[in-house]
Amino acid sequence: MKRTTLSLAAVVALLAVVVGLAVVTRPTESKAAPPPAAARVPVQQAEVSCPFVRQLPGSSTTVSALAPPARAGANGGEANVVELGDRTKVRTRIEAPGKPASVGVDNTDVQPLLGTASGAFAPGFGAGAITRVPSNAGRGLAGVTCEASTTDRWFVGAATTENREAYLYLSNSRDTPAVVDVELFGRNGPIESEAGRGMSLAPGASTAILLRTLNPSAIEPGLAVHVIARSGRVGAAIRDQEGAVGTDWLPSTGAPGRNLVITGLPAITGDAGNVQLMLFSPSGESTDVQLSVAGKVNTFKPVEHETTEVKGNKLTVFDLGPVNRGDAGALRLVSGRADIIAGVRVVQGAGTDAEVAFLSATPELTGRAVIAENRTGGAVATTVTLTAPKGPAKVKLTAFGDKGDPVSADVEVPAGTTVQVNAPAPAGATRFALIAEPQPGSQPVHLARTVTETMNKTAAFTVQPFAPGVETVVVPNARQDLSLLVPQR
Repeated sequence: MKRTTLSLAAVVALLAVVVGLAVVTRPTESKAAPPPAAARVPVQQAEVSCPFVRQLPGSSTTVSALAPPARAGANGGEANVVELGDRTKVRTRIEAPGKPASVGVDNTDVQPLLGTASGAFAPGFGAGAITRVPSNAGRGLAGVTCEASTTDRWFVGAATTENREAYLYLSNSRDTPAVVDVELFGRNGPIESEAGRGMSLAPGASTAILLRTLNPSAIEPGLAVHVIARSGRVGAAIRDQEGAVGTDWLPSTGAPGRNLVITGLPAITGDAGNVQLMLFSPSGESTDVQLSVAGKVNTFKPVEHETTEVKGNKLTVFDLGPVNRGDAGALRLVSGRADIIAGVRVVQGAGTDAEVAFLSATPELTGRAVIAENRTGGAVATTVTLTAPKGPAKVKLTAFGDKGDPVSADVEVPAGTTVQVNAPAPAGATRFALIAEPQPGSQPVHLARTVTETMNKTAAFTVQPFAPGVETVVVPNARQDLSLLVPQR
């Protein structure tokens, strides 16, 4: 009994020493080192999906890509345009950052294309495509920006009326299957569609869906379309065609917000043209939206459209007419109680001379932005529209050809106005890539690029917004923390 008592006492004493030492050596909260700040590092991989539509007779499509000039210290890597279903099939290769590459596609091509970049080619990498249809159905120019795969994307502006054909293109560039829901919203709210739920896409697969087939009884002159990947990630794009009026791709809307700028409205001449604005509140909350137009001289409110009510989950559609007659312009939208998304359908001309394009809210230019496919020469021209909604802005435009040196132009935009300029182009080039970059001291600015071409006396055009490229990612720093080995109270 005595030996057992002594052993128990020894164990208790030893535990007391260990616990006491732990308490003494435990770091106090007041002396704990702060966690290290996260670091921004250049992206090492980039990938964008370019939707492809089977070519119409006589049409031609060109896909172009550009890796911006590398920042100091960046090296290595590559950039290619490859086929979705077989990445070993390289359609074109970018030789060096700052040197664009292009590839033509024809009626035998049924695969969407991917732009891929790594190493020094990845930061800010961008790609885009333009289809030219000189006559018959779908006549005109149709341009699209190739975007990264996503789990959530909105479009505003498609329709399911008898004379409109709107196709949703989905692609899966990942190694795992994707499951996708497609939600439609019209003037009266959500549109029921069992066919739009739980659609599966195998790795490397793509599909095109005629939107009216998701609910044949729903005839809508305007739609908000929500693409949700319940598993995996998908590329998504919408092309809308209206008979002989023409066809174009809808730019995605970006994130909902309360202050939106839609720039790139073409200068409408005479009364043969219309600007149709579509507004939607994804949260389901109704809100009042104030509308103004930033023109060449100042910002003004359009008569009878200064304020409009947007009801939750219901698309609001109204015609503004030739609101920017004579000059390029932009719409500024300010929502009072809820975030909104918006789209614009612009028609130039009338009858067989009409042409259509789609616009959406343009993000603020916070860094370098690439539009890879631009054209010039003869009956073709490329212009850039810049809007400074709050204060004076300064932007540098730089054009890159496959040969020769880059050409730059500095553009200043007075506060509250929209300026349209001819894009700089390398000497002798018929195709080139553009980079827009805000300059020190510039106030917020929004940009869009327009390509125009006279086809059989009809002015064809397509508009795409400049969106800042992804150049860096945030990586949390880690530090050694020995306190994890010490008992905590």
